[in-house]
Amino acid sequence: MSVAPIELWTTHLPIERLHPHFRSLAANPVERACLDRWAAGFRDANNNIVHEFQTKFSPAFWEIYLYRLFLSLGFAVARPSDRPDFVVETPQGSVAVEAKVTEAGPAQAPVWTPIDEVPLNRERFYDQTCAKLSGAIASKLRHYRTYADEPATRSRPFLLCVNPYDSPHFVMQGFGALTRVLYQYCDPTFTIDRNGRVVETGHRRVESFTTRNGAVVPFGVFLDSTNTELSAVYFNPRATVSKLFADPQRKGHSDERVFAEWYMVDDGRLHMQEAHPSNYRETMADGGYLMLNAHATHPIDPEPFFKQGVTICSFDADRRVLTSRTPTPFLKTRITCGVVPDDFPPELMVKGKPAHSTE
Repeated sequence: MSVAPIELWTTHLPIERLHPHFRSLAANPVERACLDRWAAGFRDANNNIVHEFQTKFSPAFWEIYLYRLFLSLGFAVARPSDRPDFVVETPQGSVAVEAKVTEAGPAQAPVWTPIDEVPLNRERFYDQTCAKLSGAIASKLRHYRTYADEPATRSRPFLLCVNPYDSPHFVMQGFGALTRVLYQYCDPTFTIDRNGRVVETGHRRVESFTTRNGAVVPFGVFLDSTNTELSAVYFNPRATVSKLFADPQRKGHSDERVFAEWYMVDDGRLHMQEAHPSNYRETMADGGYLMLNAHATHPIDPEPFFKQGVTICSFDADRRVLTSRTPTPFLKTRITCGVVPDDFPPELMVKGKPAHSTE
């Protein structure tokens, strides 16, 4: 059955209620067309995706991205009216999927703030994003348990897709925050062996984080034997609006550019790429991470993700060894330089430029 297209861009809300990312994209017909292609066939199960996209942006953007991601992996995608957020049909069977994002709090710099205006304190940044990720995972697990025994989800893998849009620096974190939250694994140390290979010699273990008001946020979701229903966690710090530049049907300005950094597993080197969007390609999955729960009751097959550019992470809790299986090439960073349309409304600018991140 065909699904009526969702109208993301028509709004009757006053401009002050519109999210800066939405305002920026809405004023650019090239960006709008790309995102409409992502959303083609997306079923607005709860009749709130448009309002959420226009006012909150990140939660709706993440769901639309995930929808297009699952289709690109060859999965059939259903959007139940109630729960979960998605049911995807893989070659190994159906998987229940929940989507979640974290965002900046009231006293924190929002994600659209120019990065050079927000000093980076690495430990404070990781403490903040880890605490938010831990809370987000815990809340989704509680939600999942309210319907885990229903026929559509019983005896099937459960995949949580979470992305931290909680700081202008979120694109810099790689998988370091989630390895703390899921495995209590932090800051590995390395040495070079006699053959010139990099060998991990140890790491710092972080079991919890204590907030300023004294609350303890525990880490180690996948080390807890009560969380075996959670099969894996997927996230992608490259899942920003800049991924629209990889759309093969994009018809942008001749001066647009993409600067990408690809990790080549075979020789351990970084390959730098500069291209016009028409000559640049990346998959919807490129830049992503799939973190596996070694104790999952119903494991998820990582191969479709790996084949499309996702690093697969697993952890041996007895030996405390983190293994990451990384495809070649793997997207490490991406910076885009777009061209603002001549008729771009000046009232939609933030600090003299469109609001969305270029990373």
